[in-house]
Formats: sequence, structure tokens, C-alpha cells
Amino acid sequence: MSHNEQRPGARMDRRRRRRLVISGISGLATVALVVLLPRAVGATWDGVGAVLIRVSPASLALLTMVWVAGLWSHSFVLAASLPGLTRRRGLTLSLTGSAVANVLPLGGAVGTALNFAMVRRWGFSPGQFSGFLAVTTLLNVVSKLGVIALALGLVPLLHSAPAFGSASLLLLPVPVAVAFGIWILADERVAAAVGGALDKAAGALGRTRLKDQLPELRRRILTVMRYGWQQMTAGMISYLALQLALLWLCFRVLHVPLGLPVLFTALAVERLLTLVPITPGSAGVVEVGTTAALIALGGDPAGVAASLLLFRGFTYLMEIPVGGLLLAVWSWRQHRKAPGTQPLEVVAG
Repeated sequence: MSHNEQRPGARMDRRRRRRLVISGISGLATVALVVLLPRAVGATWDGVGAVLIRVSPASLALLTMVWVAGLWSHSFVLAASLPGLTRRRGLTLSLTGSAVANVLPLGGAVGTALNFAMVRRWGFSPGQFSGFLAVTTLLNVVSKLGVIALALGLVPLLHSAPAFGSASLLLLPVPVAVAFGIWILADERVAAAVGGALDKAAGALGRTRLKDQLPELRRRILTVMRYGWQQMTAGMISYLALQLALLWLCFRVLHVPLGLPVLFTALAVERLLTLVPITPGSAGVVEVGTTAALIALGGDPAGVAASLLLFRGFTYLMEIPVGGLLLAVWSWRQHRKAPGTQPLEVVAG
């Protein structure tokens, strides 16, 4: 075999080794951040455990109902983002994609490939999925930036002046990013110009066609949002309200006295940290960062750490087994289909 014939295989081996190294580093970072969480915020695992045992079975049942209600609210957003998708299937997409993303380093791409395969099995076209993906990604980012902007805007009313001075430095990029996204959606020429600029910037990495693709994507987003924006808005606001309710209840059932305004700030910090996927599902990063922020606002280290772990137990950890179970059921149902079912050719990388 010639040297040229060996090169593709060698490149694949290097990519596999690189993925393994990244996976190992990411996994170690996650474990280290979670294990060292109490020490990082001035508590101990004994203290955290003493707070966690306060939760009763009835409280866990209540928290579970609020968590499920939040997921159901978000399914309205997903159904409106892909006309013809049922809320049950939207919930399945959400949980299975999250289960993969919460386990694998940089697992968002694998979760997207899985969702693509499921959507294609349900009869939707690649173009419909690309529009769905663009709309849901946009709504996810905008909702997080909106919570962050609102929380930072309330800082001078709810917290100290020094805290406002520090937070205002973080506030500026939020409206700038939102305004820039709105500008692209409002003017097709801007979308084409931005796509062309990105094509030039990516020239060294390979040929792209974003100058044509970004305006087309803009049109798909606007088409979907024109008919579903009311359901999307109501579903997203309900989802965020239930996330805040779940966070408040996690502190309430553990008898950790923090007010709703402070917890709204905590939710904003948690939303911000989930935008930085250093570890799978930002595990460890969210817990340490949000706990540190709440302690800075006057919370007890052990109580805050325990309450945040309980909250993340629902919003991160529970999605893995539940999403995995839904994926197993979906796969089993695919195998039971008639032999004449057209196979789907999808490569999940």
C-alpha cells in the first residue's frame, strides 16, 4: 500500500486519538469540578450531605412534577418550530438529544445527528430539520440572553452598587448580540454580507457557501416564526418560569433561606454558564460558578451547594436515564417496523 493510500487512515486514527484525549480531559474535569465543589466554595461534603437528607419523598414527587411540567412546556416550543411535529415527539427529541449531550464531550453534534435521524424517520425533509434546528437554537440562545439581561438590569434594584458595577461590564455584549441577530433577520442583504465575510474568514479551513446559505436559513427561520411565534413565546416563557419555580422549590424543600430575586440572579448565572460547553452539559462548571455567585450574594455554602446539586439532579442528571430510555423505546419500535420501511442513511459523527 502506498504512502498516499495510508494517509486517510492515519488521519482517522489521529482524529480518534484526539477525540479520546478530549473525552478523557473533559471527563476528568467534570469529576474534579463536582468532587471539589464543596471545597471550592468553602463547605464540606459532610455539610452538603446533611442538608440534602432534609428532602422528603413528597418533596421529590413535587419537584418531579414541576420538572416534567417544564419539559412539557418546552415541547410546545419544539412543536411550533417544526410544523407537523407532535408535542410528544418534540419531548422525545428534547430528552434524547439532551441525554447524549449530557454524557459525551462536545456531544451536542452527536445529539443533533440523532435528532436528525429521528426526524427523517418521521417523514420530515432535511430542509425542514435545518429550519427547526436554526429556530430552536436561536430561541435557546435568545431566551438565555434575555434572562441574563433582565437579571443584570435588576441588579441595581436588588443588590449592592458594587455588584452592579461588576455586572454592568457583562451586560453590554448581551444587547449587542441580540441586536446583531435581529439585524440579520430583518435584512437579507446583511445576512448575505455576514455570510460572505464568514466565507472569507473560513477560506483557509475549507470552501463554504454561507453567503448563499445564511440568507436561505434566514428565510426558513422567518417562515417558521411567522406562523408559530405565539406558541413559541408562550412555551418558552412558561418553561423559564417553571425552571425558576423548580430552583426556588429546591432551596425551599431543603430549608435554605434565599429570596426569589436572588434565585432569579442564580438562574441567569446558570443560563450563562450553560453557554460554555467545556464539559458535557457544562457539568461541574455550572455547579461551581452558580454556587459561588449565590454565596457572594449571602448564601450559606453548604446549603447553596446542596440546593444547586438537587436542582441540577433534575435539569442535568435525570435527563440521561429518561432520555436513554426514550431512545431505547424509539429504537425498539424502529426494529419492529415492516421490512418495507425505507432505511435512513445518516452518519452520526
